[in-house]
Amino acid sequence: MQPFPGTFPPDWVIPDHVVLGVKLATVEYGVDLQVIQDFRGGLAADEIIRVWGDCGFLCRTYNGWVEYGDTVLWGIKPCDLAGNMFCGASQFEAPEHYQLPVCGIYWLGYSNGVVSGPLFTEGASETIELEDFEALVNGCLATSIEARSLTEASVSCTSDGILIRTTHEWSENKQVCITDATGRLLLNTGFLGELGSIPLPVHAAGILMVTVRDEQRSFTARILAN
Repeated sequence: MQPFPGTFPPDWVIPDHVVLGVKLATVEYGVDLQVIQDFRGGLAADEIIRVWGDCGFLCRTYNGWVEYGDTVLWGIKPCDLAGNMFCGASQFEAPEHYQLPVCGIYWLGYSNGVVSGPLFTEGASETIELEDFEALVNGCLATSIEARSLTEASVSCTSDGILIRTTHEWSENKQVCITDATGRLLLNTGFLGELGSIPLPVHAAGILMVTVRDEQRSFTARILAN
């Protein structure tokens, strides 16, 4: 499958459910999944849902390639019933069904408790423990970090720690606050200039929230620390 640009999930079409499930059957151009966990809530464990893919004429991802018994991790939306118009005369799709969109990254890899795919970096294959993935999903999908940013900045994790870049619009003196996925404060420090290199807090791992502030602006980003 050719991946689309971006990371999981796309900002422009947020999935209603992020489901870890096992394929039970193929139904025409869709699959039946038994839900293991819905990270956004609403679908119960062991519930069986039908998820439609593309029949060749729809803005959906083909999902027939999944093998029986495979575990998948998908971002899904309620079915728009478009397949009933474009995929033949039979009325396969129903309002209680779901669909796998195509315009973005709506699927990730999963194996042995580890989620993999473009979680933070476009085109990358990054990994995260399943227990941390729930915090990532609920944080990323519930708010828009970019919308809270008042000016441009960037935060990245390097072998030396956390690298922060700001533009000339920022004040010389900046404050950095780092918390983990539970909101626990790990580090509160400052730096001068447009570029700051902050040592990674001791024992920091998983998803970290990095907030950079000066007197007039604020920028928050999520990073994955191994």
